[in-house]
Amino acid sequence: MKILLIGATGIIGRAIKDALPTDIELITAARTSGDVRLDMSDTNALRRAFAEIGPLDGIICAAGDGAMVPLATMTDAEFNQTLDIQMKGQMNVLRLGIHAVKTGGSITLTSGVAAQSTLPATSTIAASCAAIEAFVRVAAAETDAIRINAVSPIFVKESMALFGMPTDGGLSAADTARAYLAALHGDMRGQILNTPEFA
Repeated sequence: MKILLIGATGIIGRAIKDALPTDIELITAARTSGDVRLDMSDTNALRRAFAEIGPLDGIICAAGDGAMVPLATMTDAEFNQTLDIQMKGQMNVLRLGIHAVKTGGSITLTSGVAAQSTLPATSTIAASCAAIEAFVRVAAAETDAIRINAVSPIFVKESMALFGMPTDGGLSAADTARAYLAALHGDMRGQILNTPEFA
């Protein structure tokens, strides 16, 4: 099984990498490190990467770069950062990646709890997460060749600790990774996997 893991250097990405079976041929991708250097907002870079990597059994995208800022003070750059990378970047991974995944394979994107929750300073992140979930549901209905799903993580304890937040109510990265493995190995289609259900 040949898997491309995008966002492999992030907290969740590292946990997914550690959780994957050792007999998987894993290709890691991130903007500044990994087997492939990849900017999801660059469609030409994505096309080149998929062409060079060759046929895949699965793509897991755990990458995102949302700006957590209040709407009233949000700059154009912060607004575009979230939409171009977290939302459109992942949509491009799916849109272009479907041609790189073998029949019977899967693509898993990442949304987030912000899509269902009203959290201060997350308006654009929430919109991006909700858009990804809608995109996945419709895309999955358009193809029988591959399985398309999204994982919706709640706050990850390791990230909360980095931001100086209490970690109560969070989920560890290792527990979060289980939802991605379920999407990779399961038979679900067009589903939004909430991470606490797999912990």
